Amino acid sequence: MNFKQKLNKVLSKFNVELHGTSYLQSLAKGDFKKNEYDYFNQCFGNKPIIIFDVGANRGTTLKKFFATFPLAKIFAFEPIEELNQTIKEDFKNNSQLKLYCLGISDRQDEIPFYVNKSLDTSSFLSSQKTGLNSDEQVKTLSEIKVPVTTIEEIVARENLTHIHLLKLDIQGSELKALQGAASLLANKCIDIIYTEAYFVQQYKDQPLFYDIAAFLRKHDYVLQDIYNPIYGKNKLAWCDTVFIRQDFK
Repeated sequence: MNFKQKLNKVLSKFNVELHGTSYLQSLAKGDFKKNEYDYFNQCFGNKPIIIFDVGANRGTTLKKFFATFPLAKIFAFEPIEELNQTIKEDFKNNSQLKLYCLGISDRQDEIPFYVNKSLDTSSFLSSQKTGLNSDEQVKTLSEIKVPVTTIEEIVARENLTHIHLLKLDIQGSELKALQGAASLLANKCIDIIYTEAYFVQQYKDQPLFYDIAAFLRKHDYVLQDIYNPIYGKNKLAWCDTVFIRQDFK
């Protein structure tokens, strides 16, 4: 028995344990990091669930969803034609995906859309400086008009009754998308909401995490956890969040 083992034998009486550097190194490597997809899998297993991917971008999350839920039916929404075509090509043989080239909001309309230097940051809201490194990426290069509709309208159009997992990543317009699903939320037709949320206003008049949380709380949704936090100037700038119905099991 080496010295550390002897010491731990004594410390165990006080429910204390001495760890070496390998333990700390394992923490640094992320051995204990949370993964939202593991949580989703715990919730639904291998069921043929319905997923809405709002702000599908290049299809990164679509690939993760199909890897986690191979039997899922996914409805994806991406208003940027270039990105929409990328998804269409990558998933051309996947009959479980239905792709829409439009945006999701709180109404049916055609509204301005700001195409930014980094396509990933393009938004229905005009960008503004925050002093963060992301300021350069959100510089607007052009403005176009794109059609938008609501989640409720799509659910009715597709004759759906339930969404198991709603993912939102639409650069500041997440609250409007949720407002366009208010009746579904009120009637417990959505189990999990996986949404990006900001703590700083990268876009003009952008609702923040607190606004999204307050709206969802009114519909009996609670925060399950936050994932993938991004920091700037020593404070939380944005992250991914998961909200669940209070009675969801």
